[in-house]
Amino acid sequence: MVKDAVMVMNVICGNCGTALLAGEATCRRCGSTTYAVVQPRRKSRWAAAALAALVPGLGHIYLGHYPKGLLYLAGASGLTFLGLDLDLTVIGAAVGVPMELGALGLWAHGVWDAYNTARRMEVEGF
Repeated sequence: MVKDAVMVMNVICGNCGTALLAGEATCRRCGSTTYAVVQPRRKSRWAAAALAALVPGLGHIYLGHYPKGLLYLAGASGLTFLGLDLDLTVIGAAVGVPMELGALGLWAHGVWDAYNTARRMEVEGF
């Protein structure tokens, strides 16, 4: 994906609210020279961990890390589905139970990672 201009983070026109491009002194939409710096909303690390505990990957999606959240969701869901499906046979139970345990491990790691990602975002000021 090619972007035609680089956006300055959190800088908007003070008159109409349009995001300003790098180096722009006036708004391309309304011509105003006033601008405002907008502080992004801080994300709670506890909310991220709680959401990740409810649904694997949801905490990362809450934090804006969509690809990572979708990978956690797909990984935990896939391991759980395949593990439960394999439990239906005697031989499959030997393979299915470790897959289910892997899904639990991935879920627990997702909760831990969502909490630490939110904490890191707080420290770095995101």
